[in-house]
Amino acid sequence: MAINSAIYSNVYNYYRSELTPRSSSRFDSHKKKDLQDVYKSIVNISKDEPVFLLDRSKELEDYTIHMKENALAFSNNVSSISGSADGELFTGQTAYSSDPSAVEVTGFAQKAADQAAGSASPADSGTAADAANTQYELSVKQLAGCQENSGKFLDKIDSDLPGGNYSFDVSTATSTYELQFTISDGDTNYDIQRRMARLINNFNLGLNAEVIENSNAESALVIRSNSSGDRESAGGHFIISDDNTSQQAGIVDYFGIGEVTSQGRDAIYEVNGEERTSSVNEISLDGVFNVSLKETTPDGKPVTIGFKPDYEAVKDNIISLAGSYNDFLRATAEYVDVQPRTNLFVADMKNNSRFYTSSLEEIGVTQNDDGTLSVDAEKLSEALKNEDRTEDLDTLKNFTKFALRKAKGIQLNPMDYVDKRIVAYKNPTTAHYANPYVTSAYSGMLFNSYM
Repeated sequence: MAINSAIYSNVYNYYRSELTPRSSSRFDSHKKKDLQDVYKSIVNISKDEPVFLLDRSKELEDYTIHMKENALAFSNNVSSISGSADGELFTGQTAYSSDPSAVEVTGFAQKAADQAAGSASPADSGTAADAANTQYELSVKQLAGCQENSGKFLDKIDSDLPGGNYSFDVSTATSTYELQFTISDGDTNYDIQRRMARLINNFNLGLNAEVIENSNAESALVIRSNSSGDRESAGGHFIISDDNTSQQAGIVDYFGIGEVTSQGRDAIYEVNGEERTSSVNEISLDGVFNVSLKETTPDGKPVTIGFKPDYEAVKDNIISLAGSYNDFLRATAEYVDVQPRTNLFVADMKNNSRFYTSSLEEIGVTQNDDGTLSVDAEKLSEALKNEDRTEDLDTLKNFTKFALRKAKGIQLNPMDYVDKRIVAYKNPTTAHYANPYVTSAYSGMLFNSYM
């Protein structure tokens, strides 16, 4: 008998409404080998697990699911801090320049960025690690410059040009343009220069024009190319003339804007002793750092470009870790009254955490009476800048690994802290075979997050 698809839809929606969907993160995705390892771990647990009877009540199901979900959430939070499930903790770094006024670091390549943040994928970790450990010595001999045509300084309120229609040609690397305008009787040099500057700028020719003044009440029209680099062999970045223009000529010579006063030039710099050139001042150092050349550097005094610890990022990671751990511990402690054996887990976490946190008070991490952690942000910031505190960070890493091991144990066997009736213990002196049916008690929980 055929069943209407609407019935299936209603049944699905009913059960779906009974569950609270859990948002998935990228750490919920696993390779085939990862899932095989999880299954093998569950099977190995079943080999020595005693035979027991469970109360298959709704309360027990909720407890085991929530215990697993809380442990999984904590593991995912730690993974998001380190960048991967096996990532290194508290390794935040930032790019720096020993002299930002001469060479400014504007960014760095993605692989180096991932390594600096601790989020490089396993396939890229070697390359990213090499990039993050790279240091450059950079000397700037010459900055890249644009072509400049500086006109003559003329009296601002005077003019020897007769009225009429004038034009001049502007040739760039790609095109030639004729610009036309009208001079009226009574227009001053300053009026005409400003009109020509607006005309050039409004046409978007890849040029920038401005009128400058001096202390003698004189003004001059200055035209610069937007692009930089040495193009002298190609005739320069632009040419201005009125030799073959359609309207009245003479304005180019009058204002003196046809002469190149400064040719475009390449940046010349050395990277670890190797001379390089660039047509722009924004360069990339081997695809690792993006830097902007600001000033030339004195001989024998190169600027160092590299990575240094990002104390603020490390501090934020530690505070985030403490918050995730506290949420995990509080969520677990809520079930002490429902499943009294959960108190064994909470007590174990408190006692073992005290072993680690006793040595972390100097960096501002302390343990409260309920086992949660408190962080003194100001004290932590000062401690992170002290290189002698690296051992304390190692202790914090070991504490995190301990908490992750406990969380993983709950993920693999959430029944461990359930009150259950033991039927028989297995003989510890003999080898046991895996019981494929034991995993059925909680294998369905593996798919809870799909709902």
